[in-house]
Amino acid sequence: MRAPPVYLLSLFCLISSQKVPRLKLILQDAPTFTFKSRQRPTTMFHDTGSDQVFVGGQGRLYLLTFTGSEVTPTEVTLKADVKAEKDCKSKPGAVQEDCDNFIRVIEKQDNKILVCGTNAASPKCWFLVSGTTLQKDKEGRIFTAAGENISPVSPSQNAVTIVVEDSLYSALSGNKSTIQRSFGKKKGLKSEDSWLARAEFVGAALLAEKDRSNDEIFFFYNEVNQTAGLDEEPYKARLGRVCKVDQGGKPVMSDSWSTFLEARLVCGHPTEPKRFHHLRDTFVFKKEGGKNETVLYGIFSSTWGSSAVCSYSMNEISSVFKTSKFKGVTGSIPSPRPGMCASPDTHPPLPKATLTFIKDHPEIDAVIYPDEERPLFVLQNNDTYTQVVVDSVRDASGAPHDVLFLGTAKGKIHKVLRSKDQTVIVAEMSPFKTEAPVSSMILDANTGHLYASTEFEVTRLPLADCNQYKENCWKCVLARDPYCGWDVDGKSCSAVSQGGNRTGSLFQNLGSSNAASVCEKAKEKLAQEALKKVSVDPTGYIYLPCPLQSRHAIYTWVKDDKTYPCSMDEQSCTLRFGESTPMDQGVFKCTAREEGYQEEITAFKVTLNSGRIPEVSLAVVATGILFLAITILLL
Repeated sequence: MRAPPVYLLSLFCLISSQKVPRLKLILQDAPTFTFKSRQRPTTMFHDTGSDQVFVGGQGRLYLLTFTGSEVTPTEVTLKADVKAEKDCKSKPGAVQEDCDNFIRVIEKQDNKILVCGTNAASPKCWFLVSGTTLQKDKEGRIFTAAGENISPVSPSQNAVTIVVEDSLYSALSGNKSTIQRSFGKKKGLKSEDSWLARAEFVGAALLAEKDRSNDEIFFFYNEVNQTAGLDEEPYKARLGRVCKVDQGGKPVMSDSWSTFLEARLVCGHPTEPKRFHHLRDTFVFKKEGGKNETVLYGIFSSTWGSSAVCSYSMNEISSVFKTSKFKGVTGSIPSPRPGMCASPDTHPPLPKATLTFIKDHPEIDAVIYPDEERPLFVLQNNDTYTQVVVDSVRDASGAPHDVLFLGTAKGKIHKVLRSKDQTVIVAEMSPFKTEAPVSSMILDANTGHLYASTEFEVTRLPLADCNQYKENCWKCVLARDPYCGWDVDGKSCSAVSQGGNRTGSLFQNLGSSNAASVCEKAKEKLAQEALKKVSVDPTGYIYLPCPLQSRHAIYTWVKDDKTYPCSMDEQSCTLRFGESTPMDQGVFKCTAREEGYQEEITAFKVTLNSGRIPEVSLAVVATGILFLAITILLL
C-alpha cells in the first residue's frame, strides 16, 4: 500500500489515518551511550529486572550500567587468538577488517553469561561468572570453549540463539545453515544439510505447553527463492520447529533432529497478489488473560520498499503442524505421525519409516497466513521497520492491551496500541543523535524500560513517559497511551500502576469513541493562543503556518466563519495566499479537531498596509521557496 500523496484540501487539512504516528517526539534527555569509531555494537543482552545491559563489540564486551540519566561503561577485552588472526589474514580473498573477534552471541546459561565471537573466523566462547569476571580453570587461565555452529565465522552473518532449561539452541545463517542444540544437559543435535537452503535467521522462541514435555522451539528465517522469476519475490519467509524432548532418531538420524518441521510464512491475504514475504524481525508474546494465547508478531518488507506488521496465533500454528499434509507427499503418512513431540521416557523409539519420512519431507503443505488474513497495518512513509518488541499493559480499568514498540531504519521508535477495533501509532520517538537503523531492542516490563541500539548508540527509554502529555486532560487522554491517564485530583498526566494496586481516578479513552465526555468531567479550561499581528503590502502574498501537533486531527483555517484551504507537510498545515486564495485582512484562526475536542492552535491578525516600509521584516523559507517579507508583531 503506497502512502497517500499530500493534497490541497478545499475545506480543511486532514490527517485522519491512524497508520501514521499521532505525535512526533524528540527525546533529548534519554540516557545514551555513544560508541567510539570501530567499536560499534553487534549484539545486546539484558537480564530482566537489572539496570545493566551487555553489548558485544569488536574485540571487547561492554557492560553498561544505567543510573538515572547517567550511563557507566565497563569493558572486557576479548581479542582474537593470535594464530586465528594470522590464519584468517593469510586466506585468499580475506577481508582484513573481518579478522578480529566480533562478539555475536550473549546469553545467560546455567547461571553464567555465555559470550561467543567470530574469533577471526574461528568462533570461540567465554563465560562470565560474576559481572565482568571471566571464568578461569584450576591453573588460573581463562576458560574458553569452541564456538562452532554458535557464533558465525563472519561479522556479516546473522546468528540466533535461545536458552531453554539451560540448553542453548542456536541457528546460523549462510550457505551452510544449521539449527543445533548444545551447552546443556540434553543431547546435542543438529539439522540435516538438505533441510535449510541458505537460510537467513531472524528470531527464535519457546512455545510452552501445559504438558511441558510437549514444549516446542520455533525458529523464524528467510530462504532465497531460487526459482523466482523477474516478477516474483526473491525471498520466502519460513518458520521451523523442533521439540524440546527430541533426543535424535536412531539409527537413521542419531545426531539429527527427529521432530523438525517447517512451513511457509506469509504476511497478506491468500488471494491478493500484494503480499509481504521478506521477514525482518519477530517477537513471540504470551497474552495476559485466561485463554493461554501466544501471539507471533512479525515485521515484513516487500520488493517495492514498504513495511508491514502481521500477527499470528502460535497455538493455531502448532495445531497446523500437527494436522497438515506434507508437501510433495501423495501417499500414506507413517505412524506415529512424523514431527510429533513424544518423550522417549514414555514412548517407544520412532520407527525407521517415520525417521526416513521426516528426513526427506520436513515441510508441511499448509501456508501460515496472519490473523484475519491481512496485515495489522502497513507503514505509510519512506521508512521501514527493523525491530519489534511487545508489552502487555493494563489500563486504568485493569483491562490488558498489546503495545508494540517498532524500531525503524531511520532510528525512530513507534509506540503502537493494538486494540480490538483498531491499531493506533501513539507516537514516533526519536531518541538517537545519529540516524541509523535500530538494530536491537529489549523490553523489561519489570523495571518499565525499553533498551534500544543502533550501530552507534545504546539508549534506555521509559515505557510510561507521561510527561509528554502533561499539559492538560485533553492532551493526556487523546494520546491513547495505555500507560498514562489523567489524574483529576492531582491535575497531572500520571502513569497507570501495572501492579494490583490501582487507587484514585484516572481518565483514559483508548477506544475509538468520542473523547469529549472524558475531559469535560475534568472541567479543564484551556489557554488561548496569543494573537500574532501581520502587516503586508496588498500586492504581496504571505504564508501563515499552523504547526502540527496531533497528526490524527483535522486542521481548519477560518476567518469570519469562512473556511480556507491549506496545504500539508511534515511540520505545518499552511494557509497560502495566492491566485486561488486572494489576499485578505482580518483574524485568521487555525484549529485542530480530534475525537470531539477542538483546540485553537494559532491565530494571525492580517492587516493590509498602504505601501509603508515595515519596521521589521521576516523572510520565511520553506520547501526551497523564498517567500515575501512580512512583519509579525507579537502582542
